[in-house]
Amino acid sequence: MLTRELLLFRTRDAKLRPTFVRRDDPALLALAGELIASVEAGRSQSRDEVEETLALRAGAHARPKVARGLVKLLVDRMRFDEPAEGAMEARAVTFREAARVRLALPAGASVEHYEERLAALLPQPLSELREALYADLPGHRALLDWEALDPAELLDRYNLALAQGPLFDARRLTLRARAPELLRVRKVLRWLKFCRLVAEVRREGEDWVLEVEGPGAMLSLQKKYGLQLANFLSVVPVLARWQLTAALETPRRRVTLVLDEKDPLVSPHGSALGHIPPEVASLAEGFEDAEWELDLLPLPRNVGATGLCVPDVTFRHRQTRREVALELFHAWHAGPLARRLEELRSRPDEGLLLGVDRALAKGTQERETLEAHPQVVLFHGFPSAKRLRARLSP
Repeated sequence: MLTRELLLFRTRDAKLRPTFVRRDDPALLALAGELIASVEAGRSQSRDEVEETLALRAGAHARPKVARGLVKLLVDRMRFDEPAEGAMEARAVTFREAARVRLALPAGASVEHYEERLAALLPQPLSELREALYADLPGHRALLDWEALDPAELLDRYNLALAQGPLFDARRLTLRARAPELLRVRKVLRWLKFCRLVAEVRREGEDWVLEVEGPGAMLSLQKKYGLQLANFLSVVPVLARWQLTAALETPRRRVTLVLDEKDPLVSPHGSALGHIPPEVASLAEGFEDAEWELDLLPLPRNVGATGLCVPDVTFRHRQTRREVALELFHAWHAGPLARRLEELRSRPDEGLLLGVDRALAKGTQERETLEAHPQVVLFHGFPSAKRLRARLSP
């Protein structure tokens, strides 16, 4: 992700538009290639050394802000060495020993004499100790590897990051998929659940419309929720025709982010839409038997008067073909949970099970109400297969 100072955009008539770059821009492709080559050459170098090399190259470019953005995205893809266990303690021992030797020296002793006395007391040569003294600090850790990409892909990630950044201030996001293929809709909805978002979904003719609350509408968990909303945007370009609008609100401005399929946005998840979160994969393993099967790309189902909900998974009994959908509500879903419970009161749906994070049941009365609800399963982190299996049994 790009930090705020690296975002480039224009605002006109209260509409915010990211300043996208061309993915075939020769100068930027050359820059991206040079930066990538620097990363490849920086394996085993310290983080400070790698970042300094990249920063010098970015600062010399004609478009330094774009260049610094590319560097930020590259650094985000790097994996550095972990600090050795006991590094802090070893440093403290070395410092104490060095201080003790210095205090014992006669007045006027030379540096060479000090180092000779100190080297005689330490278990390793001074040169090696100096090299490893701060190895646990972030800037001294060595670059191990990185998630490689080519120059054009780096420019694609940059354009996507320009569009994702403003979503941290979004109060509400609306996505309209125009006459989409059903499989693409299901995959987008699957990604929505992977990002642990809950959307109001409705059909308008051949279009699908998703309304998602943004982090700006919340007082807590704002940063975490904003990151998940930005991650959701990464899958939207798989739709052939679409429009996304997001109301952005900060203390200084109110504008609307407007994006559509004409923008140069490329999804990095083209071949990975079927990604299954580890907890869902674990749940699926718990149901691998002759009794139940799981559908991990469930269809939206009607709730309330006109709305649709998007279950996370659907359980299907192999013998009777009875289906039960499971929709999960995490700590930031207090509003959507209240709406869903009200919709179940007005339009009962015995085939829908609600998994509710216990963080949403802090009060005694709330907890008792949810525990007594026949369609609610409370959980910490993720509901267990054992608990769900017990609830699914007739």
